Order: sequence, then structure tokens, then C-alpha cells
Amino acid sequence: MRKFYLSVVLLSAILAGCATTQMVKPTIQDTDVIQAPFDKVWGAVVATLAEMALPIESIEKESGLVTTKFVTFASGILAEKEIDRIAQRPPVLLAIWSQGRYTVSIFVTSIDENTTKIKITTHIEAFENNLTKSWHVCYSKGVIERQILVSIRLKI
Repeated sequence: MRKFYLSVVLLSAILAGCATTQMVKPTIQDTDVIQAPFDKVWGAVVATLAEMALPIESIEKESGLVTTKFVTFASGILAEKEIDRIAQRPPVLLAIWSQGRYTVSIFVTSIDENTTKIKITTHIEAFENNLTKSWHVCYSKGVIERQILVSIRLKI
């Protein structure tokens, strides 16, 4: 009986040492206000997505919303490093991350005739290939959003 209790205490100590921490969503720059008319900004958004080879899922100029299909940005042996570059991985015990993908939604709003607001939402997922063998949502570090906003500004 003593061995059983000792085993339970030892296992509890090991599992407590492996406990995962709660993810904290990073603060990122995902919104910009540009001093240009809606049509000019909209054209720059569409041109940027084409330039980045992001396949468009839906585009609705009237509502100002454009969304992309999923794009794989990391796979194979260097996937973890690339995922870490653009996202905060979820705390999954004994995880082996083998692939990363994302989709982007850009919402363009006219504030007035010469001012337009852009809001970018990036949904990032990483595939865990060890225990769960499933996709997990990651928090963006703002790398993709910053790249898109810079490219749009350069086109205005």
C-alpha cells in the first residue's frame, strides 16, 4: 500500500511540473486609418492580396469585406520555428508542430470622403502531430497584419 501512495505522489509531482500555462493574447497593430478615399484604399487592398498570392475566398466591395482561403505558411521540420515567428503557439503538452496555416479578413470602412479605416483579422492555426493530431488556434504576433498594412500604404 505504501508503494501505491508513493507512486501516486510521484506521478502527481511529475504531472504538476508539466502543467501548461494560460495563453495571453499579444497586443498587435491590426488597424490603420489612411488619408485616402475608399476606392483607392480598396484597390490597394486587392492589389496587396494578389501580390502576396493570398487566394480570395470572398470579396464584397459594398460591405468592405474581403476574406482569403487558408494559406499554408509552414510545414516540415522548420514548421515550429516559422509558427513561432508569426504566432504564439497554444500550450499543448508534448506537442510536435508540423504545419501552420492562416486566413485573413480585411474590413475596409469609409470614415469620410478622404479617410478610410482598415481592420485586419488573421486566424492562425498550427497542426500538432504528436498526441492530438489536430489543428490548434494560435494568437497572431502581428507580423502578417503589419506586412499587409505596410504594403497597402505603399500603394496609396
